[in-house]
Amino acid sequence: MTKVYKQKIRVRVAPSPTGNLHVGTAQSALYNFLFARHHGGEFILRIEDTDKERSKPEYEKNIMAGLEWLGLKWDEFYRSSERSIHYEKYLQKLLDEKKAFWCYHTIEELEEEKKEQMKKKEAPRHICGHKYQEPTGKEKQIIRLSVDENSTRVISFQDSVRGLIEFEQKVVGDLSLAKDLKIPLYNFAVVVDDCEMAISHVIRGEDHISNTPKQILIFEALGTAVPQFAHLPLLLGTDRSKLSKRHGPTSLDQYREAGYLPEAIVNFLALLGWTGKDSREILTKNEIIEQFRLEDVHKSGAVFDIKKLNWINSQYIKMFNDEGLVEEARPFIEKYFGEQPKEMIIKIAPMLRERLEYFDQVKEFKFFFTEPEYDPELLVWKKSDKPGAKKALEKAKEILESKVEWQIFDEKYIRSELDRLAEAEFVGDRGAVYWPLRVALSGEKFSPDPVQIMNILGRDKTLTRIEKATHK
Repeated sequence: MTKVYKQKIRVRVAPSPTGNLHVGTAQSALYNFLFARHHGGEFILRIEDTDKERSKPEYEKNIMAGLEWLGLKWDEFYRSSERSIHYEKYLQKLLDEKKAFWCYHTIEELEEEKKEQMKKKEAPRHICGHKYQEPTGKEKQIIRLSVDENSTRVISFQDSVRGLIEFEQKVVGDLSLAKDLKIPLYNFAVVVDDCEMAISHVIRGEDHISNTPKQILIFEALGTAVPQFAHLPLLLGTDRSKLSKRHGPTSLDQYREAGYLPEAIVNFLALLGWTGKDSREILTKNEIIEQFRLEDVHKSGAVFDIKKLNWINSQYIKMFNDEGLVEEARPFIEKYFGEQPKEMIIKIAPMLRERLEYFDQVKEFKFFFTEPEYDPELLVWKKSDKPGAKKALEKAKEILESKVEWQIFDEKYIRSELDRLAEAEFVGDRGAVYWPLRVALSGEKFSPDPVQIMNILGRDKTLTRIEKATHK
């Protein structure tokens, strides 16, 4: 049963433009989008570019392009670097209300304090002893939120994915809010933005759970409503550690460039951490939106299984008709082999539909576009020898020249003739005939059926390649 919310659903994805769009961030964006659309709410993109040294315009462009490619169109857009007036207003409010104060402790002093706490096996935190005082001869270092270190309060929240989560307030310490009135730190900027944008649900990765009690304290200090939190499981590599580059590509654009389809990526990422109401594995975006509930998101991390992604993508490729497949495959064919006649690509469309997992694999069909190169030893079937391979090619060439009507290419007839050749000349060993033909036409150990290749290459190319092979 779908949960009904009283307030307007407004969610956000807030990536930092310090790198290209990660598949984990793409999944978080997707879940926010699905939740918003399921409840008729609004999906907001907020670029958190407060890290001036690491934030780059090209990364912001990459993030936006990736979300658009997936079809995750946002309803509102914000950039944190353009919101400094809002952060300054709320910082000054907290200072005026004596809820925040200037801290004068230096980095060196804080490091020493941290070492002492670690020696005592205490949670590292800073408790300032001079709140609202201005020590003589010291400079202001940072603005902090005043937190009662003697409180016995337990900060708790009901996570939509994980249930009740609790933290003792006394382990939090006086929270860092900003370097000065114009340079807010992460936790403070996030809370101000969520307040001003009326965010109803904060749906993000589980690596942010430790930030949540701090942010709840800031929400309370500002006197605003605390949103509902939902922390998503992290994506894992095959060794069940956090997904990283050592496991394979992690940037969304790497999959886009390899020829994965956005519909397949959406389908895959949705099921990677969420289970719908039925067991189907191929779902349209609209079907996922209809079924999506936060309560059905898994608590444990999901392994990013590239084999599963490849299978899902292959199912979407199979849905194309010939014309559609040509349009999708053409840029990848031209990438490797230059411009090719549409008629040729149409010919191989059925084979591509059956065999491709992603479009960059068209490079494996190079024998249709370029003359194959191979070691002559490859022509020899494992149960035969060089003279046997040459004999098989010459006899096959005779059949193809004299008995085949190339204008009406009959695969069944050609196979029967090649099978008859194997019976008559090679003791019924079909491999002795078909193997050298496969290599002569494709140059590969593993390729589509040689008769299918002949049909696509046509008479002249087929006979020319067989002729060349007999002289290797």
